[in-house]
Amino acid sequence: MGSEPQPRVAESAVAFREIWPEAMELPCRLNVSLEVPHFTIRDLLLLQVNSLVDTRRPEGAHVPVKVNGVMVGWAEFDVLEGRLAVRLTEMV
Repeated sequence: MGSEPQPRVAESAVAFREIWPEAMELPCRLNVSLEVPHFTIRDLLLLQVNSLVDTRRPEGAHVPVKVNGVMVGWAEFDVLEGRLAVRLTEMV
């Protein structure tokens, strides 16, 4: 027996809106974190405006995305209209 295909994200969002419309406006906390290996308190205290921090991660490396503390996917940092943005690349 083959496994059933998973619904696409857009289809899931539409179904969610139809079932729980009152939940659509509930606040949640989105967290995208980037660990910096070997970063010390000394490094923190030396930070100044325009300081750069070497994350030792390759450009385009995926970072975890959590909503209310629950892992929901992976993303990449990007620039959109001159602002730092997060591009969701994978859902878990």
